Amino acid sequence: MIDAEQLSLLPNEPGVYLMKNAQGKVIYVGKAIDIQKRVRSHCRRKDGRYASPFVEDAEMVDVIITDDEVEALLLEYNLIKKYHPPCNVKLKDDKRYPYIKLTDEKYPRAYLTRTVEVDGAAYFGPYPRAGQARQTLNALHEIFPIRSCKHDSDKLLSVRPCLDYEMGRCCAPCGEIVSAEEYQQICLGVTGFLRGHTDLVIQKLTQRMQDCADDLLFEKAGFYRDILEAAEQFARRQKMMSLSVENQDFLGYARVHDIACVAVIRRRGGRVVGSSKHFLDDVKQADTPEILDAFLNQFYARNTDIPKEIYVSNALGIDRVRILEKWLARVAEKLVKILVPQRGAKYDMLQLSEKNARDTAQQQYRRLRGVRQSVPANVIALQESLRLELLPLRIEGYDISNTQGAEAVGAMVVFQNGKAHKSSYRRFKIKNVDQVDDYSMMREMLQRRFQHREENENEKRRFAEPPDLLLIDGGKGHLHAAMEALDEIDVHHFPICSLAKREEEIFLPGVEAPIRLDRRNAGLKLLQQVRDEAHRFGITYHRGLFGKRVKRSTLREIPGVGPARERALLKRFGSLEKIRQTEIEELISLPGVTIDLAQRILEAVRNPSETPAEENEI
Repeated sequence: MIDAEQLSLLPNEPGVYLMKNAQGKVIYVGKAIDIQKRVRSHCRRKDGRYASPFVEDAEMVDVIITDDEVEALLLEYNLIKKYHPPCNVKLKDDKRYPYIKLTDEKYPRAYLTRTVEVDGAAYFGPYPRAGQARQTLNALHEIFPIRSCKHDSDKLLSVRPCLDYEMGRCCAPCGEIVSAEEYQQICLGVTGFLRGHTDLVIQKLTQRMQDCADDLLFEKAGFYRDILEAAEQFARRQKMMSLSVENQDFLGYARVHDIACVAVIRRRGGRVVGSSKHFLDDVKQADTPEILDAFLNQFYARNTDIPKEIYVSNALGIDRVRILEKWLARVAEKLVKILVPQRGAKYDMLQLSEKNARDTAQQQYRRLRGVRQSVPANVIALQESLRLELLPLRIEGYDISNTQGAEAVGAMVVFQNGKAHKSSYRRFKIKNVDQVDDYSMMREMLQRRFQHREENENEKRRFAEPPDLLLIDGGKGHLHAAMEALDEIDVHHFPICSLAKREEEIFLPGVEAPIRLDRRNAGLKLLQQVRDEAHRFGITYHRGLFGKRVKRSTLREIPGVGPARERALLKRFGSLEKIRQTEIEELISLPGVTIDLAQRILEAVRNPSETPAEENEI
């Protein structure tokens, strides 16, 4: 039975879910716009029974996230054909999805079909709905003037051009207006469009839509708008139903703190047939290329189904790729290529595998740490913007606050999972720097934070959680000072950056030019929150200390006022301002305060210019 913890860890995203029994056999495959809500609806009980009876036999749920429900529908179709789950009764009919067929003739034509045959023709699809297939076919005839008639190519020359030619929807090979070579070039454009190379086609459609709108032909412009939407949807669907028949694996990698996961999406014969997720141990000190290298070695060493192409999310280095390709070719007894796509349908597919890996790693992290909520989008955006190995789940922000070097303090704030974690805030009173030197103060604070943690058991408890990212308030100089401080105590394994307030520039170690993110970037906004909170926390502490110092120095300089009498005065009146406004009669009402002493107190607080200079530095 699927328990409540499993349900809480399911993603609230579109995709496909596979329910498995205790033996790991798939008993049901379903699709959903929101996977968690849909699975919960299966598990809902009414009158002592489950909404879906097959839930009683389900022990676990595996998920594959997609970009939208259309992709989920196509993937569900593939997985049902593969696993034949016993509980998918309604989907086990012989319904066939529509394809667009481009015939294998001298003058090819395009039309819809639900039957795929080995006849040399090119088939594009399947489409989940016939309406979408017809829209795409209409778009083809609007853009590419290929024939739609059913005449054989060999008999075309005996046929007169029809109305389609007059309407500009056919180039009329029947009238020998175009040659066979020119017609084949037009067909190449059709093939490119249907295979997802839609940029040029979409550009033409956009221009036609704009021309119609300029000519006030709004109904025609709306027609082209609908065609554009169908073309864009078609391009997205190619991720689930590739027109390539090559066998391919897409390896998406993600890491959440100390949990690393690789999601493998398998495409066989042009169809996505499933995915698998794999966790890796002992990755704390390893970088991404090293982890992927180890995974490739171990995963494919015991895998008999090695595809011709393996797509990875990070470049492993030319030398490492060549060695792995030679090894894979020897194991698989065929040529195997390791590729890093930069754009197009394969890049989109790889992004989807990374999304699945990230979700799985998050689920595992939440399961092991007992965390209910998922990782916020701003934390993920920050990782992607700064290209961090770890998700910055715990960010520590540092700032220095002082007035001309007086009462210098350091502040450390902590953001956990994108939110302020105030119980983890710490403040440091700077002890070893007696001049205006922010760099030295930052160095002292960081060394006390990390060095004392290793030496003192109490500090270990106070700083139990290690940071995923250190944020220093300031520019390149502050970053260098912080790095020098960490080098002196041999601390090198925490990512670090600084944020300069004036231009909101981010400085990273080893990167000469600062990073400037869009002001709307969620990751930048998170850094700004941490920086501003560290400044607020530090300056609040500094003002409290400096205020006490001013009070103490002003009253203590008065002859006859010692620590006890100073405490009594502040307890009675609350502040120097209140003492300044009081009358002599109220002062002499205090025990031990004579008229002479009361006059000296009032003169000192009402004429601060006669006090030492340091008493004015507020």
